[in-house]
Amino acid sequence: MSSIHRSTSEELADPRGVSREHVLQRLWDWRDRVHKLYDEIERELQGTPFRCNREGKNTSGEELPQRVGITRAQQPEIDILRIGRPDGTNAAVLYPRGLWIIGANGRIDLRIMPSVGGSETYMLLDQSEPLNGPAQWIRMPIGAPFEREPFDPHWLLSKLH
Repeated sequence: MSSIHRSTSEELADPRGVSREHVLQRLWDWRDRVHKLYDEIERELQGTPFRCNREGKNTSGEELPQRVGITRAQQPEIDILRIGRPDGTNAAVLYPRGLWIIGANGRIDLRIMPSVGGSETYMLLDQSEPLNGPAQWIRMPIGAPFEREPFDPHWLLSKLH
């Protein structure tokens, strides 16, 4: 059996060639990659006053799962990560936006809300190939698509202070 997987662009261009099982496999892999990233962020925040809350859940509202007959109830739930300050206000929120993104293997929106000043919004994009190895997260400010840098949880911690 071949280990070559179609890119997201190829899957979107010809969804008839995508099986229900393949879409479910991609959704479970997406959930695992997002949760692993959250685990890394939580480890970085240990020993700080910030607290993580993963109670919020998200499922894909994207067309491809619907097209192959996968309902939201059949999809894995992906955590929404809220990073809170000691006073209970949000310092940051990470929201899994979508898996089938042209040029990426998933997108998470990151909103950083300083205690003073305006919020900052970033996209975290996984540059890995679908179902092929670990995630390769990069961050990109919304509105500045050429300002791409590898995502590092330590960078996020520095933005929260």
